[in-house]
Amino acid sequence: MNTLPAILVVDDDPNILKTLKEILKQHFDVHVTESPYCALDMIKRGVHFSAILYNYCMPSMFGNVFFARVRNITVATRILLAEKNRTDVLISALNQGGISFFIPKPLDPFLVKEIVQRAVERSQYRRQLRHEKLLLTGLLEHLPYGLAFKDEQGKFTRMNDLAAARRGLTVEECLGKTEEEIEPSFKAHELEEFNNRLQKEERFVATLEVPSQHMYDSSKWFVITRLLLGRAKGEIARPSVIMELDITDQKKLESQLQQAEKLQALGTMAGSIAHDFNNLLTTIIGSLELSEDFLDQSNIGDRQIQSLQKLLANALNAAQKGSTLTERLLSFSRRKKLSLQKVDIFQLIEDNYELLLQTLSMRHSSRSKELGQSEKKHKVTLNVQRLCTQTIIVKTDPSQLELAVMNLCINSADAMPNGGAITIILRKEAITDPSGEYHHLAVGDYAVITVKDEGEGMSVETIAHIFEPFFTTKAVGWGTGLGLAMVYGFAKQSGGDVIVKSQIGQGSAISIYLPIIDKIF
Repeated sequence: MNTLPAILVVDDDPNILKTLKEILKQHFDVHVTESPYCALDMIKRGVHFSAILYNYCMPSMFGNVFFARVRNITVATRILLAEKNRTDVLISALNQGGISFFIPKPLDPFLVKEIVQRAVERSQYRRQLRHEKLLLTGLLEHLPYGLAFKDEQGKFTRMNDLAAARRGLTVEECLGKTEEEIEPSFKAHELEEFNNRLQKEERFVATLEVPSQHMYDSSKWFVITRLLLGRAKGEIARPSVIMELDITDQKKLESQLQQAEKLQALGTMAGSIAHDFNNLLTTIIGSLELSEDFLDQSNIGDRQIQSLQKLLANALNAAQKGSTLTERLLSFSRRKKLSLQKVDIFQLIEDNYELLLQTLSMRHSSRSKELGQSEKKHKVTLNVQRLCTQTIIVKTDPSQLELAVMNLCINSADAMPNGGAITIILRKEAITDPSGEYHHLAVGDYAVITVKDEGEGMSVETIAHIFEPFFTTKAVGWGTGLGLAMVYGFAKQSGGDVIVKSQIGQGSAISIYLPIIDKIF
């Protein structure tokens, strides 16, 4: 296999071709032709020439035209062949064809060898540079994480689409700018800390939460690596690289695993407590009911009987509330099976609208009195938006679904102490790519029940804990912390999921996804 560098010589003088081939053949693989069109064809077919020698005064195509055609399709170094006294030719070729060397005629063998050798070396450097550029371009375009390069002054010189998209910009909008000018997620003092740390450590990796710039979009998590590159010759400052790997899905999986472990442990505990407590309450309720029957038959005075009946009624009411609480605990622990039925979600919401409205009005009235506000001035309204004309059927426990919607509406009302609108949005959604926030849902059609409010909203930290049992941000007496845990457990048992979107000051939208089993058109 011939490993000598390939040289192309183009001249309409056969003697020149023969002479150059004799001079160069010992150290180079020499190709010769009298036709510029044949030369162009060889170059286009992919012959990797290291240098091209061309006679400027070729009658069929002048040298400046030929070199202008080939300079964008080959890295071969371009050498002009011309008479020694033709300085006009040399100037024209330099301006138009981008030549690198000039060999005068008549030929000096020693000069020819030296110039061609230097041309080959330059071509090798250019080929290596082009290879490195292609590698860098390939990495920028196809890496699964954001990649950006900064020069010694901190300005971005290269960046891929993922890195630009995280900043809400295009690549063109980022280049030439500093990180401080275009970074929307980190504050100036944070960026200064990153740069100071980089100067000390030269490389560091940090897992950072990046807040979303869009309302209702949750924050994302990135593993961000910063790296100082080597110094350019004669330079003191050093360029740097930023690599940003999105690990939001991994974080969600970790959070879901932790949540599942908590739910399993607490569910087991809740189930055990609920069974024992329920047995106790059954005894209390039965005893109170028998006592009430006994008092009806006794000869005790009317006043005493009324007092005892009132006390027994209070005890019975409290015991029944305790029994309701244990039902929730049992449902949360998933040890209570759902009574699955075909449910028309539109009809269910319509049937429960008046009850929901009444409950929310009473709840808001009580809160307003406690806060010393005017109930008439601050009202809570309830609206239903049906975004689908089709009847949608799901298979679930209707009483549990009613309770789940009630819990979400009550939470929305509590989040709006100054009143506002609560909207129940009913729609369907097809999940075709179960990734991102939908990664716990199978491919298929889902009924989506969203309860949206204009309340205070929730921080990222609060959202991370809202499905934990007994977690609540409400004042004492206004919540047990089991409502959303029950909603989450119910949705999971029904083959669906709960997705939360909220930001501080922007309200909340909590959606229950339930798989559709039948559609009636």
